[in-house]
Amino acid sequence: MKRIRSRTPGNIAFILMLLISSLWTFWGVSEMFHEGWYRPFEWIFFLIPSLISVSLTVVSLLFPKIGGSLIVLSGMIFSVFIFSRMTQRGTPTVSDFLSWIPVTLLFILIGVLFVIEGFRIREPLEREVRWYKRYSKVIIAILIPLVIGITVGVVSGYRYFNRYDDGYRGERIVEGYEITLIWAGEGPGWHKSSTGNLSWNEVALYGKEPIGFERKRETYASYEDFKRYNMFRYLNYDGTKLTDKVYDFWRLPTIDELTRSMYKDNECVGCPWNGKEGIQNYKKPPDKETPLWAPDEPVIYYMSSTEADERKYYSISYRGMVIKRDKSEALGSLGFRAVRTGKKP
Repeated sequence: MKRIRSRTPGNIAFILMLLISSLWTFWGVSEMFHEGWYRPFEWIFFLIPSLISVSLTVVSLLFPKIGGSLIVLSGMIFSVFIFSRMTQRGTPTVSDFLSWIPVTLLFILIGVLFVIEGFRIREPLEREVRWYKRYSKVIIAILIPLVIGITVGVVSGYRYFNRYDDGYRGERIVEGYEITLIWAGEGPGWHKSSTGNLSWNEVALYGKEPIGFERKRETYASYEDFKRYNMFRYLNYDGTKLTDKVYDFWRLPTIDELTRSMYKDNECVGCPWNGKEGIQNYKKPPDKETPLWAPDEPVIYYMSSTEADERKYYSISYRGMVIKRDKSEALGSLGFRAVRTGKKP
């Protein structure tokens, strides 16, 4: 009688890889529509981690030693990359470390389990075993992430194709929750593209000599600096030109004003800011729609003038999520929209 060893290492590795592939698929499709809300199908590269994970799983199921070795190598390379990036940005926190374990140290462990599985003695498969039983795990490894991706894509796509956009990109009055504000139209007062990205520091220190944005990204501005030098003080009345003269026609809204001005389906769903990060108490979740956002543009986060501490401030996403950001951070998806102070020209 042939000796048969337990296939526990391979089964554990398969389950863990299936879980990781499913999570990467969920993240990839969600992020494709989140970051690329204006044109999601140009952001298919977010699916690359999922495709790599599924491919490694299939190879490991068919050739455990080879696939396991590739997983170990991938985990080691990714671990070095991630943890070196963490240390460059300062001392990593426990939560930072734990959040990356599934695709770093755990990934290495999964590869080792597949390699162990490859060395174990198994009973040869019977010839009469049908192909779908022989390759059942391979089918599952492909099918489950595929179903997750399609499901998330359909839900996100429904929102994408049904968003409200009146097509107007000029200056406009927006009635929020217990506030009414005039928001800037096309021009330097409304940054909604992915070019010319600015940090909060650069915005805050624009008017400090020498006037402009150059070499100010890494200089942390205080709120007093912001009030004195911010770029919105230098916008003309129409918000179409940034000058070297103080006008005080425009300002950056507070985070409370932003949460109060959120819209969904051409209806205000805003609410007062609760003083914390995270989703606020909206009547229903807001979206990247007019009148506040430009649905066909890359920017999905707006800066606020509200300072969190010496190095951070509050921003908001089009879904209404309040987020703390480093004042030196500049992203293609991060912009701003000024509001008028009410001062007469």
